[in-house]
Amino acid sequence: MAKIKLLTARQVDTLSAGFHADGGNLYLRVRDSGSRSWVFRYKRREKHGDKILDRVTEIGLGAVSSRTLSQAREIAGGMRSAIVNNIDPLKLVRVKRDGTVMTFRECALALIDAKRSGWRNARHAQQWENTLAQ
Repeated sequence: MAKIKLLTARQVDTLSAGFHADGGNLYLRVRDSGSRSWVFRYKRREKHGDKILDRVTEIGLGAVSSRTLSQAREIAGGMRSAIVNNIDPLKLVRVKRDGTVMTFRECALALIDAKRSGWRNARHAQQWENTLAQ
């Protein structure tokens, strides 16, 4: 397998628009506008019915102006070790950001409670809840 040449600090500042690999799933995204940001890309398996799909997932690690090359590499290393331990890095990011992870059911029930006062018939809420239970 070919070895990817790691980016240098100078290249980070001078590369043209595009997606540039640093190795270890870490990429530098340079947009046409000149903005530069770090991205961690990985494949994760999702189950849809009886199909299992591999999806490429991108997690933004921040702008180059707010995160150095070495900091981005360190964060990417932590995400790679999470993958090795069968932990989805995207879930880790959401837990760190929010403190808690809301499930679909919790979110749907909160929405039903918020909308309940606007419905003319109390049966509407029951219909929504029954739909979730199915």
